[in-house]
Amino acid sequence: MSGGLGAIVLGLAILAYQIGRWRGGDYTPKIHFFMGMTLAALLFLGGGILGAMGGSAAVLGQGVGKYALEHATGVVVAGGKAAAMTGGEKVGVGGAITGIVILMFYLGLIKSGRRDLTSPVVRGALVGIWLGASAGLLGMGMGLIRTSGNTLGDILTSTL
Repeated sequence: MSGGLGAIVLGLAILAYQIGRWRGGDYTPKIHFFMGMTLAALLFLGGGILGAMGGSAAVLGQGVGKYALEHATGVVVAGGKAAAMTGGEKVGVGGAITGIVILMFYLGLIKSGRRDLTSPVVRGALVGIWLGASAGLLGMGMGLIRTSGNTLGDILTSTL
């Protein structure tokens, strides 16, 4: 999985949109957005079936973002080499378990009537995929989330 200039543009655009929607001191929308990014780090950037889905989302983001960038500016973006995924260790079994637990928590909340949580969690996951798969600060941050998720999941599975 790799992020290119188009994926970075889309990721930053959605991040800017989300930040613009935050008002006042209510931390609830921020938490759900960052939980979406956590899901991206643990499930969509980690490998396996969901990792392949995340890779497809990163490629889609690269294509759409590149198209928008080229047609908005009239400048053709050079292909170049794909950036390597950054951010530390891959998601292990413990991290995957943690990600699945978080995903099931949000699916339960949404199913119970909290449909308002769908958009911030999805936007967080997309920003996490598009910016987390690219090199840079957010990519390193996603590595920290993966490492923490692996550790938390290992603690949970070793105590059960």
